[in-house]
Amino acid sequence: MRTAGHKPIAITLTEDGAPLPVDAGVSVLGAARQNDIDIMATCGGRGRCRSCRVKLIRGNATAPGTADFSQLSTEEITEGYRLACQCYPQSESSYAITPPTRETSFQILSEPGQWRDPQGLIDQASENATPYGIAFDIGTTTVVGYLINLTTGATLACVSGLNPQTVFGGDLISRISYVAEKPTHVRKLHQRIATFLNDLGKHACERAGISRAEICRVTVVGNTCMHHLLLGIDPTPLGHAPYEPVFKASYHCPARECGLRLNEDAQLYLLPIIAGFVGADTVAMILSTELGSRPGNVVAADIGTNAEVVLKCDRGLIACSSPAGPALEGGQIRDGMRAAFGAIDQVAVERDIVIHTIGDAPALGICGSGLIDAVAALLDLGIVDKSGRMHVEPETPLPAAIAARLRYGEDGSPEFVLARPADSGNHQDIVLSQGDIRQLQLAKAAIMSAVQALLQQANLECDDVDTFLLAGGFGNYLNIRSARRIGLIPDLAGDRIQYIANAAGLGAQLALLSDRCRREAETIAVETKHLSLAGLDGFRKRYLGAMGFPVGIGQ
Repeated sequence: MRTAGHKPIAITLTEDGAPLPVDAGVSVLGAARQNDIDIMATCGGRGRCRSCRVKLIRGNATAPGTADFSQLSTEEITEGYRLACQCYPQSESSYAITPPTRETSFQILSEPGQWRDPQGLIDQASENATPYGIAFDIGTTTVVGYLINLTTGATLACVSGLNPQTVFGGDLISRISYVAEKPTHVRKLHQRIATFLNDLGKHACERAGISRAEICRVTVVGNTCMHHLLLGIDPTPLGHAPYEPVFKASYHCPARECGLRLNEDAQLYLLPIIAGFVGADTVAMILSTELGSRPGNVVAADIGTNAEVVLKCDRGLIACSSPAGPALEGGQIRDGMRAAFGAIDQVAVERDIVIHTIGDAPALGICGSGLIDAVAALLDLGIVDKSGRMHVEPETPLPAAIAARLRYGEDGSPEFVLARPADSGNHQDIVLSQGDIRQLQLAKAAIMSAVQALLQQANLECDDVDTFLLAGGFGNYLNIRSARRIGLIPDLAGDRIQYIANAAGLGAQLALLSDRCRREAETIAVETKHLSLAGLDGFRKRYLGAMGFPVGIGQ
């Protein structure tokens, strides 16, 4: 909205130098969004990360503030870098969009895990106009699609990519906040995901040698926010108490109503929802793992920006969700990045720190699994104590090579150098900061306290868990020993912890193939009890207790 008495300021953000009018009080990030120019803003534009940084080339803008100095180095600020969300043009000016890392070749888990025997489940082919269907798993960060032969159950192609909505925030609350800013933003995010599903469907068909017009059935799973946005429904009710979705039942409609370009008679089916932040992807996970019929006490956790946790016990199925935030996806971590080419994904200790990167490329940053490994290693070395505090001069003597990696950063806080300029792909230090450790503590406390809350509902302890299932892309790439060491998951024997790959994606495929599975999903959604952690007695205390690191765990 323009301010009376003030003329718009012309700025440029693109290489072609096309001028963009910016009203007084609008940030560079806001101007970009108004003109459909993508600037990544992992934190949603709240000044809590460095992903939206731009460089002021010419002209004047507001002076750097507290958030700029918190997220950027003094050298960067001297060179003209600013956070786009905190930078307000003061005159005609020009900016270069400079994302911190060029992320390519993403490590996205598409393996759906172990199939149930499809024979006896598959619907009769005569019900379908053509024998092809596609199942989508829409995650907050990634999207996976499976092109399926509806007659045989065979997977003909698997396609995946980053959810294009991530530029508006790395977590669900950031996207809900973006939608709340302006009514047209719902349509914007809907169009983003619908267009992307069409692109994935096109690529899948090209690989299989068929036409999109031959796809007659689509199923979709995703968290509640992704579900609503695909349907063009305003998700803002999810952002405040009582956090209720607009509706929870399964949904059938012609695929074209959601903007999907397939067979003109193609039908879309969205699996049902359990609660505001326990969505159809959790229903699909329960369906595909046959969780309700597994013996003993079983916990299944899909770990991501929003962690969904389900307990199966003698009281039935109980589910909850907990906002882990974007740290496990590299968000709000100083040198964080997603699991892409050049990301540090493994860290080990020998006479020095040994890192591994995705693609064996020079290091560009650190992703979630590498972050967990790194903190676990520093705990073992005594560099990080149980409170999460990093010590530049720990009590336990360190090998000289490791000790040389400890230093104080520009803000006076301790930091640990994981890769030096000569070993990095961007010729800069890649460090683990005290602030990064705090972000990890917030994430792991959210997940572990959710597990503890479910167990308490059933009067169980962690030792009573017979099986702990790790689902989803992040869960299946993390090192179990490191996850136990930092207290991200319970300290259970290794044979009681199992990876179950993309269980939500498998559930979407089962629902694509079988009316029986769709009915089973609807029963699961109704019969699974939802535990709301908001306002739960004692939960805040449990959460704060889970912030610390365990002593002597996972050794």
